[in-house]
Amino acid sequence: MRKQVAGTLAAIIVALCVGVMAHGAMAQGTADSAKVYTQSGRDLANAKKFDEALAAFDRAITLDPSYEDAWRGKGAVLWLMDKQPEALAATEKAIELKGDDVKAWLNKGRIYLRMGKNEDALQAFEHVTTLDANNEDALMGQFVTLRELKRPDDMLKALDRLIALKPSDPERWLRKAMESAEAGKYDESLAAFDRLTVLQPDSAMNWIGKGQVYTAMKRYDDAVAALDKATTIAPGSANAWSLRGVVLSGAKKYDEAIASYDRANSLEPKNAEVLYNRACAWSLKGDKAKALADLQSAISIESSIKSAAPQDKDFQSLWNDPEFKKLTE
Repeated sequence: MRKQVAGTLAAIIVALCVGVMAHGAMAQGTADSAKVYTQSGRDLANAKKFDEALAAFDRAITLDPSYEDAWRGKGAVLWLMDKQPEALAATEKAIELKGDDVKAWLNKGRIYLRMGKNEDALQAFEHVTTLDANNEDALMGQFVTLRELKRPDDMLKALDRLIALKPSDPERWLRKAMESAEAGKYDESLAAFDRLTVLQPDSAMNWIGKGQVYTAMKRYDDAVAALDKATTIAPGSANAWSLRGVVLSGAKKYDEAIASYDRANSLEPKNAEVLYNRACAWSLKGDKAKALADLQSAISIESSIKSAAPQDKDFQSLWNDPEFKKLTE
């Protein structure tokens, strides 16, 4: 079946080249052949046959050196092959032939981004928005690049523009919530999580996120309230119960924290993090035996914990204890 299709395609190309099609005009046949090879290059690229795709684009360019689509396609394939300097050269040729080609400018931004030339990437993505103000790919490119450049204020502005285009997209609001929290803009993060809880009222993860932000703000009562909401929606979420334990431990409510860890442990008995955190709570409460028992269980599941515990101030009261030293040496 493959041979038959290939033969048919070859016959079409030959017919085009000799001028049988397109009213018999040789120039038109050459142009049409370049289009056929370009489409073949796209199909081969989609099938991840990059060497064959590149050969098809090169053939199209040989037939019609001014065919901008072929140059753009060649640049895109070279980008996928991680041959960035060659990809940039082909893409710049496409832009030379058609200066307002949005796709070519987007590709240029992606190439620069892959090369680590973030300022150049940003300029390319910004140029796209002068051609198409609401181009979502360009705005996403700006967002990613500004994140790499560690420019949180500008990054969040780009994200706000993306949200304005699709205000009911939970994924964009989640990005806003997480990136705002990472930038230390907790109020903006909480506002984004508030929006998410309206869009997705049955999602426990949104309430867990709010709990994490409140914890970073040391607003422990609010954090517990958010996590209570999460555990009400998803009572089987070990993550929610475990984080609730972390918050309560931070608030020095060790008995309540341990109860939350107990619930998390009942749901995931082999979760080293839960056991380790419960050991921390026991240590802070002053119960050495239970702290060491949980710590030993956690180490048996995840050996790297052995080196972490002697650096953790939650175990400071045990640092000089012979049993603790033996367990963690």
